[in-house]
Amino acid sequence: NIIKIIRCGDLGFKCNFMAAGSKLEEVENAIFDHIEKQHGKELQSMSEDDLRHLKHRISTLLGRSCGCGAL
Repeated sequence: NIIKIIRCGDLGFKCNFMAAGSKLEEVENAIFDHIEKQHGKELQSMSEDDLRHLKHRISTLLGRSCGCGAL
């Protein structure tokens, strides 16, 4: 199994949190849970377009075949 990794900092937050796992859904849930808990104020101030962009960026980063999270 390929390990999927995403860093909160890769999404534009000033944060060193990293979510990792072998299942895409597991890692997506972990990063969203972290963002909601630790960056709730920033999340609430985002427009719908910003939220779509954030979700797209997460999908793009996690969709890389190497799973490293780098573009």
